[in-house]
Amino acid sequence: MIQVWEIPLQVSEDTLQTYAQCLSPDEHVRAERFRFPKDRRRFIVSRGTLRHLLSGQFGCLPQAIEFCYGKYGKPSVESANVARRFTAQRTTASGHSHDNAFNFNISHSGELALCALGNQHRVGIDIEKFKLIQRLDSLMERCLSAQEQAHMQAADRPAEAFLRCWTCKEAYLKAVGVGLSQSMKTVEVAMNPPRFVCVPDDCEEGWTLHTIAVPEGYAGALVVAGNSPVQLNQWVHPGV
Repeated sequence: MIQVWEIPLQVSEDTLQTYAQCLSPDEHVRAERFRFPKDRRRFIVSRGTLRHLLSGQFGCLPQAIEFCYGKYGKPSVESANVARRFTAQRTTASGHSHDNAFNFNISHSGELALCALGNQHRVGIDIEKFKLIQRLDSLMERCLSAQEQAHMQAADRPAEAFLRCWTCKEAYLKAVGVGLSQSMKTVEVAMNPPRFVCVPDDCEEGWTLHTIAVPEGYAGALVVAGNSPVQLNQWVHPGV
């Protein structure tokens, strides 16, 4: 079961401080780099919530989670006590341990975040708030195939259609761990129904594309390696 959590990013000052207290020193440094307080708040709340979600999976305190980062910035968990517990859970009766990576991904835009907990399934997730896009035609040309461009330009709201397509592509690129370092043109999607037409890096299980039901004004997408049910949950902040 893939858990997807919808996380509101507007919180009280007390809740903000609760999340800030569980962040690591490097996360505090990252938070301070944000120029605007609202962006700093959104980062602290999304990271703090991620820590609480993972602590529930691993049975440890949120501040005990240690992150490491892939070549293109995708986070994973690197905590000795977490690794020991999760490895023990995944060890077979014969004493052999399977891949003990716990897969997760998070994205935020505007005042909402989405977090996917994939367990043994690789996952990528993206959320985008609808907005006016300058030079939409040139952006479509850089990011979309000719067929995708034709579909977007024929839509009633081309900017919204483009962002829905964008979330699908970015979720895939996050799932494979390369993010926007790779051209979006390498991924082609069809939107009705949502599915991949072409991906540059397939996997043995195959990639499954899900659009996520998010509040009006947003688009969300989830990509999963293999086929697994998806459960959408609403996160309630501590003390609320």
